Amino acid sequence: MGRLRRRPGMVDALREFSDLVTVFDDSFSGRGQWKTRFPADGPLFVELGTGKGQYLRQAAEQNPTQCFIGMEREPGVLLQAVRKTRQLGLANLQFVLADVQYLPQIFAPGEIDGLYIHFCDPWPKSRHDKRRLTHPGFIAIYRTVLAADGAVRFKTDNRPLFDYSLESFQGCGMALTALSYDLHAEPVVSPLIMTEYEAKFAAAGLPIHYCEARFGPAIEEGGGIA
Repeated sequence: MGRLRRRPGMVDALREFSDLVTVFDDSFSGRGQWKTRFPADGPLFVELGTGKGQYLRQAAEQNPTQCFIGMEREPGVLLQAVRKTRQLGLANLQFVLADVQYLPQIFAPGEIDGLYIHFCDPWPKSRHDKRRLTHPGFIAIYRTVLAADGAVRFKTDNRPLFDYSLESFQGCGMALTALSYDLHAEPVVSPLIMTEYEAKFAAAGLPIHYCEARFGPAIEEGGGIA
């Protein structure tokens, strides 16, 4: 998945949109207070690696009572998403400039109702598997911020990554509550909102793989339910 090169001044440009984007650093103090930033008190959904924000803009337009946050670590890409959101005047969509590893510092336990992971870097070499956003190490992070009934919704065009991800989700005690190896031929979600990459892949006739995974109650040592 291609990325724009980081250019000087991008972070400063993002800070000019302080009502729409949070530049995460050591001074951040909004953990646990995200819903106070939105006009509606609906469920909160976060997209990891939001890119230019096409998916979340459509989701926010179609679901005005829900709250959406796009996380992105590349300021140049995020700046494009923020500017387009400003043009549309979407009050239920905000952004965070940060890496996924900082999720527990940005969101309180159970604060997120759903996570989207769309067309992330597959990191195909086995020695790089810990960088995949569906690696068990990342899944453990997701568990700390997701609500008890929260879901991870994952899309990719990469079959090896998809198979790896299904194993990771299930190996971490997650249940697959939706599954499709060709989402556009057999849609298991409605309405079907597409990312920028998804639109290109679908136009080329490539199958889009999709799953929804949810955690069950954690079983602690001795059999008790956490």
